[in-house]
Amino acid sequence: MVNVTVNPLTRIEGHLSVDTDVDANGVITDSRSSCLIFRGFERILQKQDPRDAALLTQRICGVCPISHGLASTNALDDLYGVADQVPKDALVMRNIFQGLNTIASHATHIYVLWGPDLANPAYRNVLATLGDTGNAVWKEMVGRFAPISYKIDGQSVPVGSSYIAAIPEKKRLQEAIALIAGRMPGSVSPYPGGYTYKANVGDIVKLSSYYLQVMDFVSKYTLQVPFDAWIANTYKASSPQKAVSFVVEHLKGLVDKSLTSNDFSREAGWGDAEFYAAFGSELVGETLLGLPASLKHDKIGGYSDPSKIAFLAYGGFYNTENGDGYDPTSPEGDRFQTSGIVTGKLEYQKFDSSKITESVAHSFYDDSKGDLHPTVGETIPFTDPAKIDYTGGSDSKYTWDKAPRYEGIPCEVGPLSRMLAMKEPLVTGLALAFNEKGYSAANVYTRMMARIQETVIIANELLKWVTVDYDPNGKISVPIDLSAAKNSQGMGLWEAPRGALGHWISAGSDGKVANYQAIVPSSWNMSPRDAAGVPGPLEQSLIGSKINAVGNILGVDYSNPVSIFHIGRSYDPCISCAVHTIDLTGKNAPNTLRIV
Repeated sequence: MVNVTVNPLTRIEGHLSVDTDVDANGVITDSRSSCLIFRGFERILQKQDPRDAALLTQRICGVCPISHGLASTNALDDLYGVADQVPKDALVMRNIFQGLNTIASHATHIYVLWGPDLANPAYRNVLATLGDTGNAVWKEMVGRFAPISYKIDGQSVPVGSSYIAAIPEKKRLQEAIALIAGRMPGSVSPYPGGYTYKANVGDIVKLSSYYLQVMDFVSKYTLQVPFDAWIANTYKASSPQKAVSFVVEHLKGLVDKSLTSNDFSREAGWGDAEFYAAFGSELVGETLLGLPASLKHDKIGGYSDPSKIAFLAYGGFYNTENGDGYDPTSPEGDRFQTSGIVTGKLEYQKFDSSKITESVAHSFYDDSKGDLHPTVGETIPFTDPAKIDYTGGSDSKYTWDKAPRYEGIPCEVGPLSRMLAMKEPLVTGLALAFNEKGYSAANVYTRMMARIQETVIIANELLKWVTVDYDPNGKISVPIDLSAAKNSQGMGLWEAPRGALGHWISAGSDGKVANYQAIVPSSWNMSPRDAAGVPGPLEQSLIGSKINAVGNILGVDYSNPVSIFHIGRSYDPCISCAVHTIDLTGKNAPNTLRIV
């Protein structure tokens, strides 16, 4: 048995350690996910004016501050009792904020954080055994996805064409958010009862311009099939089977044209999405398309026991066709991306927020009260540095992350869960196909395909929100009664790009914050074991996976565990918070900090 630890796992947001036990065949037999920093916002917000939460919680994350701002604003809508009155145009504008942020975050993950793993030299070594076809595939992978300042065997590698082209699009999307949100990150627009800045006609024209430039990137790099045709035949397909058949037939046409010539370039019709859709999966690439090899990403990062995993979505983007107001409990069908629970056997259930608890049995927190619902949750960190040890093994406390559970079950959250909950035809069809053929429905391949598909879907909706649904002359807010917060509670359920994001707030008789709890997407995905010893989603998905490229086909190499990189990053981990402290001396804790 060999211990293989990746610490830190880079190209994510924050500080994550992935610790694994690997047998002589290169198969992971046990794993631990350790978040290495303490998020102190729950304590920082105590005794604050509740309205400050929408601004302060945005500092939890520099990548998705919009999501935290809106989750917190939802909680404040509920706290002040105005959720059912928020004007329709304010809800549309919140959708636009989140839509821009989600596309920017997904593009960053696909091209800058996860994509460079496709240029790992392990793939060159495997593909070289396939002769001219393998070499041509490697040429495309490294030519599209190699990062800046990259070397293989000491030789500099030119930056990938898709990687470098994606960077200015990220900047463009950030500028678009800042245009209507004041600045990005750290938007000043979210506010209970609506938002603070009324976008005018000039802003709408500029937003449309930004959108068209981003779509130009999509047509040149991401999808070679016309955007409208892809939407019509996948997202709007009449059944999951028809959506999958459309993609397979489209890929067959490309394969038939390219296998003889070994030309897998954009000029030959291979967008980044088509390229990964064909070569990323054994089932799709080898079995259905007859390719000589694939990356086998559908065989890593899956779940072996469906009874110990579920897929959770709180629901995202208000359904503005309902007019003013929304239901803070997010019942099924109330939002554009619906709430829902999908079991490990792909069975659908309605979401009920009362079934959420958090365990700290394996986390660096006081555990005197056991599992708690977030409305009464506690965040009492260890202050004795001697108790903070990341190397104690699976039976110890080994992380700052808590372990959220839904009816006691660990849940994956993120694009795959959202697409399954809303029964999106293409992703649902892929999940069903993998399930029927004995693969795990969730794996690295389906997570990445779900993220690509969600980007396309939100881009499609974004244009409608901007140019059709939003009325520049509409109402953007309703007044709030500050006294309504006294002895009140609020819940903000939302969807960050990485998954289900919940904020819970309670105020005392003085109207100030008495308790605040945030369960972020990576708390779900990176969770440690719970009180029953059940591992979290990332930990489960590592166990049973082979650590090297393409199923360890060239033997076991503990020094280049490319599968750990792929699996860990496929969840798009976000561990970071902008302010965190660990007092290793123990001399200064507890302490009072003023955040400015």
